[in-house]
Amino acid sequence: MKYESRFIPSASSVIADREYNVQSIARAAMGPNSVVNVVLASSNKFSCILAPQGAPSLVQVDLLTLNRRQETMDENHFDCSEVTREIVAPIDSKTPTPTNPILKEIETTSLYTYNPSKDQITCRQRSAIFLLPSQSSPMAMQMWQASRGRPVDVRFYDVVYTRR
Repeated sequence: MKYESRFIPSASSVIADREYNVQSIARAAMGPNSVVNVVLASSNKFSCILAPQGAPSLVQVDLLTLNRRQETMDENHFDCSEVTREIVAPIDSKTPTPTNPILKEIETTSLYTYNPSKDQITCRQRSAIFLLPSQSSPMAMQMWQASRGRPVDVRFYDVVYTRR
């Protein structure tokens, strides 16, 4: 999958532009018109309404950052981790508020290496998805109990950042 990403200066370093990057990844994965609206974008909360290509309804997605860490190994290697709570709920055309949300926690660990001769950053990324309990959905509660605190999905990605 190819998508554009952007980074912005912060007080002490350079950080990912979450709003731009999430929209870019969503469009690459779900179709060019999949991002309907960004309701809120801050460093610890991102809320949007999506219309995934082929989906029967709109969905509201809230991403809440619970924890993040960063460690610089040397001038060309740095590692980051982030834990995010994801709340996804279909939006029924008859009801303006989302119904039956799906709750997950996503733990993403990224190991970055800068290659100065190529002027590119490579990243080995691990993303693990954990279910959360739900008082409103007996099925979600059973699935959470069955997972026993283990991730229900683990994926590895190789990411390459290049300048245009």
